Amino acid sequence: MSHDRGVTCSACGASTPLPDDLRVATFTCAFCRATLETARYAGKQAVTADVLTAHLEGVVANPQQAMQDMKDGVRAPVFEDENQATRAAACTRCGGRLAVPLNLRIHQVTCGACGATHPVAQYVSDAERLALDMERQQRGNEALRNLAQSGVACTKCGGRNEVPTDGTVQIVCRFCSQTILLSDHVDAGAIARARLKNAVFGMKDELRAREERSQRNWRIGIAVFVVLALGTLAIANVMGLIPH
Repeated sequence: MSHDRGVTCSACGASTPLPDDLRVATFTCAFCRATLETARYAGKQAVTADVLTAHLEGVVANPQQAMQDMKDGVRAPVFEDENQATRAAACTRCGGRLAVPLNLRIHQVTCGACGATHPVAQYVSDAERLALDMERQQRGNEALRNLAQSGVACTKCGGRNEVPTDGTVQIVCRFCSQTILLSDHVDAGAIARARLKNAVFGMKDELRAREERSQRNWRIGIAVFVVLALGTLAIANVMGLIPH
């Protein structure tokens, strides 16, 4: 992992901030006006967190339609936070070296030497992969908490900056205004999970507050249910608990 990449324009090298809404596919360098790709800097995990957040906001705005979509089998956007690690193994057919994926969504592995395709479970069980993925997420979450406690030093001026734990992707150095990309310091998946969690629980709290203010509005109760259901599905989907 690079620790000084930041949000650096590939055209002029200047430090330029990402858009607040990561669903915006491209953004413009504040200095040379070059067009830059949001996902390249923010990571697909954080981008898909914002896509799912927008979907949940639509649920809040129109819970009846969301309920109908669920009945019709319309799937919510997928939050992508997948384990990219592999485990070395020997092909049971030819003995060639295999890189067995630990990603829970991948169920087969093909030997590059003999072309044989094997079930991933032949080399590592789904239960073990799930345990490893949970450990990966826990490590990332802990690293983000530690970073929030210690702060992050700016790679340009050395000043130490506070780090929020709400899934913020970038911060601006309070000393020199350099843009600091937090995924240079902790796993991008941990940031994205915090981003999604913060959004889901924020919506839940707002909906419950509305419900308390207007007990007659039964649609708010439906919205609470749907937001929580979809948020839970998103988390389960990340952990590989939902079949594909």
